[in-house]
Amino acid sequence: MEEMIEKIFNKITYILEMILGGLIVVGIVLGIGNLFEFYPEIIAADIGEFYELFNDFLAYSFILIVGVELILLILNHSTMSILNLMLFIIARKMLIYSETMLDLVFGATALAIVFAIIRYLVKTDKGDIVKRGKDKGVYSASTKLKEVLSEINFDLPIDDVETVGGLVCSLAEEACEPVRQGSIFKKGNIAIEVVKANDEGLIEEVKIVKNQK
Repeated sequence: MEEMIEKIFNKITYILEMILGGLIVVGIVLGIGNLFEFYPEIIAADIGEFYELFNDFLAYSFILIVGVELILLILNHSTMSILNLMLFIIARKMLIYSETMLDLVFGATALAIVFAIIRYLVKTDKGDIVKRGKDKGVYSASTKLKEVLSEINFDLPIDDVETVGGLVCSLAEEACEPVRQGSIFKKGNIAIEVVKANDEGLIEEVKIVKNQK
């Protein structure tokens, strides 16, 4: 019963996110049209007015870019999407609203922290979160097993593998079966289905469910 309710709420939140994302897309498209209204004023402006007009133009452009990154965040729910959104927000603050050297120092420090997180802490670009809009339990093959264990209560056989894809390859080797899209491998109280794989057998997405005995 709890799983059914959770699944319903997941679908509802996904639908609401898609609706909001669609509304944001419409706003961005309309906003791009409004950008062209800046050009006649910029062309006709004298030196004194040009700076202020161009500053407004950049501020308007950056807010549209932030909107695009927000849509990517809604679609992907990935760490990189969050960090990219943060980068554009910080850059917009630095370029448009920084008035003192201290503002620039704080902005540069914030950018350096985000870049350091991307460089040293973010190991995967995709699959660090369960994919939304699909069945619960669908993961990218690059997802770390430790991350999966933190989200589900299944007894996953870790052994010497680190990723979900590595686990599938290990199970396929034990069963002496090739890895194909649609293949299902069982061990313990779990069943792992290869949801997506290319012609060469490279695993892209898998689904982990309870093994119905």
